[in-house]
Order: sequence, then C-alpha cells, then structure tokens
Amino acid sequence: MTKMQPWSMWTFVSSQRGRETGRFRGWKRIYVAFLVCAATAIAARAQTFTNLANFDYANGATPYLMSMVQGHDGNLYGTTAVGGAHGPFGTVFKVTPAGTLTTVHSFAGFATEGAFPTAGLIQSADGNFYGTT
Repeated sequence: MTKMQPWSMWTFVSSQRGRETGRFRGWKRIYVAFLVCAATAIAARAQTFTNLANFDYANGATPYLMSMVQGHDGNLYGTTAVGGAHGPFGTVFKVTPAGTLTTVHSFAGFATEGAFPTAGLIQSADGNFYGTT
C-alpha cells in the first residue's frame, strides 16, 4: 500500500478523466452560486420609493388594505376602506404618475351600493373597473 502525500490528493482528483469526486464538487457549486449572486447584486439598481399622494379622510383613508392596479391609461387605481364624501364608507381613487389624487367614486353605504371596499380593483378588456364591497 502506497502512502499518499497531502498534495498528491489534488493530483488524484484531477486525473480522473475530468470528473470531480467527493467534496470538491460541492465547493464548485457554492462558488458558482456565489458568483451569480454577486453579479446580480452588482447589476441590480436600487429601488427608490416616492410618495405620490396623501389621504385626508375626505378623499378616503386606509388604502393599505388593498392593492393598486395600473389602468390602460397609465394611471393607478385603488380603493380605500373608509372615508370619502359620504362619511365612513370608502372610495375608489385614481392617482396619476405625477401624483394627482382624484376620487372616482365615494360609496354611500350599504342600502344603496355597498361600503367598506377592502379589496383592490381589476380592469376588464373593455376598460371598466370591477371590485367588491
């Protein structure tokens, strides 16, 4: 039995017809994964958030219960669960990319049309928006 020197282990692994065995395969995968992550982090731009509009209860409140949808016209549309012109019943709003907030609809209450929309809107192919209260 021949005793191998520590440096001869590298020679043995590399002489196996291009195949890696054992623990060296795992290190190569980790190294490649690290390079991919590093390249992605370098190429990715930082995200900057801009406050487009503020709610003051008269134009709605608690918009954080829904998601916004971008309409075919490029504006953002959403709902507020409370607030609006008719009291605490909620609104549908529009925000332009420049930050202009417009109330599209103020809900008048349960008896007439519903209230407290806590979900976002969807836009159909015909351009109309639909949601639930």
